Amino acid sequence: MSNRHRAIALSSVLLLAACGDDNHAPPASGAPDAAEPDAAPVTISCDEGTLEATLGELPGVSSATETACGDYVVQPARCFAIAIDQPVDHAEPDGARFPQQLFLVHRGCDRPTLVADWGYSNDAFFDIELSLLYGTNDLWIEHRFQGASLPAATDWDWSALTIENGARDMHQVIESFRTLYQGRWVSTGASKGGITATYHSYFFPDDLDGAIPYVAPASRARVDPAYQDFLDDSLPAACADRVRDVQVAALTTRRAMMLDRLTPFTGPGGEAEALEMLTNGLDWGFWQAWGASYCSQVPRASATDGRFWKFYLDFSYLAFAAPATGDEQKSLGALYYEWLTEQGFALQVNSRVAPLLEEPAARKTMEDDFREMFATVELPAYDGSVTAAVRDWMRDEAEDVLLIYGQYDPWSGGAMDAPAQPSSARFTVPAATHGGAQIGSLGEEDQAAALAIATRFFGSEPDLGQRQAAALAGALHQRLLERQQLRVLATPLRMRLLPR
Repeated sequence: MSNRHRAIALSSVLLLAACGDDNHAPPASGAPDAAEPDAAPVTISCDEGTLEATLGELPGVSSATETACGDYVVQPARCFAIAIDQPVDHAEPDGARFPQQLFLVHRGCDRPTLVADWGYSNDAFFDIELSLLYGTNDLWIEHRFQGASLPAATDWDWSALTIENGARDMHQVIESFRTLYQGRWVSTGASKGGITATYHSYFFPDDLDGAIPYVAPASRARVDPAYQDFLDDSLPAACADRVRDVQVAALTTRRAMMLDRLTPFTGPGGEAEALEMLTNGLDWGFWQAWGASYCSQVPRASATDGRFWKFYLDFSYLAFAAPATGDEQKSLGALYYEWLTEQGFALQVNSRVAPLLEEPAARKTMEDDFREMFATVELPAYDGSVTAAVRDWMRDEAEDVLLIYGQYDPWSGGAMDAPAQPSSARFTVPAATHGGAQIGSLGEEDQAAALAIATRFFGSEPDLGQRQAAALAGALHQRLLERQQLRVLATPLRMRLLPR
């Protein structure tokens, strides 16, 4: 029986799957000592008639309720809202706990299972292109300390927001649900969810038959300047220059007009700060969410003030600047903590705009914002060793991984190198944004090659009759992803603008 298909049943095995050696190699797969026989797989009968009750009895599951699937799931399917009990720190399994929220789209007891950590908070069931092409059960995991997946205030531990704890969350979920779904298991995820899938594959490669991370950035520093090099070198030059011209004009020749139009959003006195905060990352947001197909809407120097202002209304973070309070603000701080301590983030302000910023708020770094939001929280020095090890592992050793990136997505400045192992591959979707990088948008030859790899992971051929539905599911998922990420990127602005 192969490690990849063995059900990992013993909690002691989980505890032995440590972080790796001083060179940050992936840990052992969790196999028992060679002198001992393999543990018998733990299995639970999957019966459609008793599925809700069975889900509620899976290891660690505290609740499971069947509910409406909503607008983003293609029928037939059944959907279940589930909570699983997780340690705040997996190194202390008897310590504080939190209820991690899971969103299960069930299509059949005999179907392969697609599993993903969303990376952020989640409040919906949804399909992606892989769901429909391969008819999968989808198990979406809300990321730790996000949304409703929160420890009690007294148990909140910032230091538990580590790459390894996130990977172990996913491992625990797979370990529990694999007792029920005994077919193929493939992980996925997009953006922060994509890199979380990659981290999980690094620590626990034997959990899976394959991994398909989308647009997964692996940053190289707390504030990684390589992203700006990518934007300088990789975008269509004429459109990229026009977007940056808009940024410069907003801060210079059109400044007075912009300040006047911002007053209803900020109240008197806040206009200059808001203008600079809207402008400092305007080009980043444009290429992340909209891209080359919207270049015709970028105003030229001759555009009227009305046209110029409309561009800001439509393409800046202004539309995502509703206030954040309470648990939401703390969860946003948790994302900051992960980026600032281990995962790193992108330098998002380009060299033409940076010298024009005068407002202190617009010049603040993510670290400055975190320290202002949570003055009493100790922020450790940045340690990028795990991400660096994952980049090396992906390039040299990773097996059964399919990476998907977008050509014009600014986060592709943190793309991992193409894997050397023949069972893995990397594809770049032409002209794609962050959310638009879908397998179905690859050229014909690359699409066939990528689907061949995915087919090997899932163990069955794709249903090509579902291509159109899969493309629509990918587009809907793209909008969900973009809305969530732009809301996160708008966080500093949200903290300062008055409600509209």
